[in-house]
Amino acid sequence: MVCNFNMMANDYSHEKMATGNFDFLRYEFIELYQQAVQAEKYLYSDSQASLAKMRLFVELACHELGKYLRLRPPVHGELRNKINMLETSGKVEPWVIDVMHTLRDAGNRSVHLTEINGHFVAKLSVSASRMENLMRDLHDVAKYLASKLGGSEVASTSEWIKPAESALSELVEQALSGQRDASYALAEYFYEQLASKVETGADKWWSKTIYADWQRDLAYWLEKAHSQGQPQSWLLLAKSYASGKLPETSARDAKMCFKKALEHDDDGQAALAFGLYLQQNSEQTRGWQLIEQAADKGLHEALCCLQKRDSQRDKSRYLTWLAKGLEVNQVAAFTLDAFEKLQSLRQTPECEGAVKALRSAVITAVAKRAPGIEFIVAIQQGNGWGNKELSPDEMVKQMVASYSDLPDCIFYQRELFDAVCAAQGHYDELRKIYRYVASTVASGDDLAQVQFSMAMKAIEAFKQNRNVAIPEPLHLLLQQSADAGHSEARAYINSSEGKALLKKTGFVTGGRMRTKSAEEKAKAKNKRKLAQKSRRK
Repeated sequence: MVCNFNMMANDYSHEKMATGNFDFLRYEFIELYQQAVQAEKYLYSDSQASLAKMRLFVELACHELGKYLRLRPPVHGELRNKINMLETSGKVEPWVIDVMHTLRDAGNRSVHLTEINGHFVAKLSVSASRMENLMRDLHDVAKYLASKLGGSEVASTSEWIKPAESALSELVEQALSGQRDASYALAEYFYEQLASKVETGADKWWSKTIYADWQRDLAYWLEKAHSQGQPQSWLLLAKSYASGKLPETSARDAKMCFKKALEHDDDGQAALAFGLYLQQNSEQTRGWQLIEQAADKGLHEALCCLQKRDSQRDKSRYLTWLAKGLEVNQVAAFTLDAFEKLQSLRQTPECEGAVKALRSAVITAVAKRAPGIEFIVAIQQGNGWGNKELSPDEMVKQMVASYSDLPDCIFYQRELFDAVCAAQGHYDELRKIYRYVASTVASGDDLAQVQFSMAMKAIEAFKQNRNVAIPEPLHLLLQQSADAGHSEARAYINSSEGKALLKKTGFVTGGRMRTKSAEEKAKAKNKRKLAQKSRRK
């Protein structure tokens, strides 16, 4: 069978060449540049060589930073000690220190023997996706060095992309010469190509013929990697069968391949994929057991699943998974931890210890570049618990800009709802989250307050724009809030403006709220007159 390499080349023709990812290092930091390019060159074909080059890059980076920062004594000793010296100086970002340790640890494992079933082997198997994540980390450190030491603005805006067609050509050559990691990398490439295609709609630009060609290429390279003894091929086979990208055979099906993949599952990827597959096939209990198994190995994606599952139904288990996330440096866990500290402070606002705990959690999360942490920072500073104070409008602006980055298991809606109600503008965000907030309030009085706040913000937006969408008819929001005993709602509906709303003579609230036209008002007036005449008879 012949690989459709021309299609691969055309598909990648818009991307940069392999060396382009680190061009910003070429002239000022030639040694760093050479190590980065070599690490990228062997990314798929020889993961051990690539990891060793990444480790060398980190060691060189330590010396460059130490020289720039004029550390005394100069960095020396083992690589761990060199990184710790940079950390002790307090002049290097914490996330850079964490990434350096991650790359150091991966590089160390690449040059040591591994024990498998009682036998020592010198070959280390690392998935292509894991290698790509490490390469992105290396690229982030390279950008940091270029911006800090050389002042490069280009480096701060570029992102690492996969090697282009020249590297893929080398992969094909290496795979055909018997390198199993190269065969597996090509199989992963075609799997990702198939997974990324939209089957319906305007974005469906590919034909059935192209899709079938990719399926054949996936089958070819995956079988080749499997026959060459690539242990991770079991997992890719299982995922291909489970997703329908390849047809199951009498000799192999998805479940059998998943079970085989578990035998080589060092990082929990197979356990997570198998668990999700079982859940889709109505085996919830066994599925969750496997996901927990993956989380115990520190897999971040599995921890996210369990944190989301237990965040509302089992607080103690949720906190257990949160602690595990912090232990394995799951970035999202630092946002969750800061949010927990915020909730604790809400319950004991006068406790100085709770304020300090929140500050400490926020500082750590910011240093880790945790997703959505700016949302919590806005609340902290808006309530006077931080080193800087924000006005209500400034706080809401920052919350609105960052809430979409929050982890899924954070239920931010009530925090955002209350903040928007106390500030100006941002009505659309309020409307989007109203139904969720209304469905989760704990008491009738609380629901009445939510309904009244929603109604008043809708009226405020209408007065400004003369055209506004509302989640429920405005008169119902006010009437239900007043019926529940909300004093402000009662006062409003007894006002002239409120009476007009309840009579529906001033506004139409069928999905969108607007003033009635003169013609509509005349028709309504005639209807009232006819009704009065009929009552007199």
